[in-house]
Amino acid sequence: MSDPLPATASWVVVPPFHNDTAWRAAIIEAAQAAGRQIHDLDAAPEGPPTYDPDVIVLTSDASRPLQAGAPAEAIVGLLTESGIRLDPYEDPEALPQYIRLWTEQIARLGHLPANRIFRRQDFAGGAVEILPGFTLTPPAASSEPPLTPRLRAVTDAVALLDPARPRATWAPDLFNYNSRVVAGGSRGELDLTGRPRCLLAGPYIVLPAGRWRATYRLTFDDRGSRVRIRVDWGGVEQFLSEEFVPGQPGVFEITQEYDWLEDGPAEIRLILMEGVFDGRMTFSGAEIERIG
Repeated sequence: MSDPLPATASWVVVPPFHNDTAWRAAIIEAAQAAGRQIHDLDAAPEGPPTYDPDVIVLTSDASRPLQAGAPAEAIVGLLTESGIRLDPYEDPEALPQYIRLWTEQIARLGHLPANRIFRRQDFAGGAVEILPGFTLTPPAASSEPPLTPRLRAVTDAVALLDPARPRATWAPDLFNYNSRVVAGGSRGELDLTGRPRCLLAGPYIVLPAGRWRATYRLTFDDRGSRVRIRVDWGGVEQFLSEEFVPGQPGVFEITQEYDWLEDGPAEIRLILMEGVFDGRMTFSGAEIERIG
């Protein structure tokens, strides 16, 4: 049995980043102007004509051209906007689901060769030839409703999915809480009073395979410093876990490292291991960085 012919169609990967629909429209317009046929694999997932050199296959999933055996020079990925596709009017309860779904696809861009990924700055001068004989003009900037603090935190947090800059701040607004916020305080300033429980968890951003470091600051008042706290960093089911008792009021910096063997959602958990009559803790967010 002979080996299959190599794929000869061109592939453009547009993951679900912010304003991805405008970039998709620009790609379709450029293809029509160049007399090329577009096959939107997300809309018609069956039977893309991968052997036709006049076809441009548009997909949100970087694994699809790799699975099809497309050569690297026939694939281009766009990472031209910050954040992920978010609706400012979306139900906040559904946010973790969308974070996991959309970041999983953006993380897969890291499977492409570094020189096959185009960023916004590459289009600073206007149109760019992203594939042989195929020039893309960036879409015009759009005016959209301002993001809520939590959605802005998501936008900043997913910046680490750019393989060239795998680091970001995960702000307190990004997490889910199971504790009252201190009266007059901001998100992350927690009243520990009550039973043992998970104080906070999240954000379920899918991280590419590799070793990732999380560094976070916790501030305790006198009573809050007397209780045992568990800190988890890693995947949802497999993770690194550490317990400690602060022992005195003040600011504590904690660093944990965990190896993702494959792309997967990340979760930070802070768990109160015993009941507290009174006490306060402030979670100031986390600095996340890929170190290997």
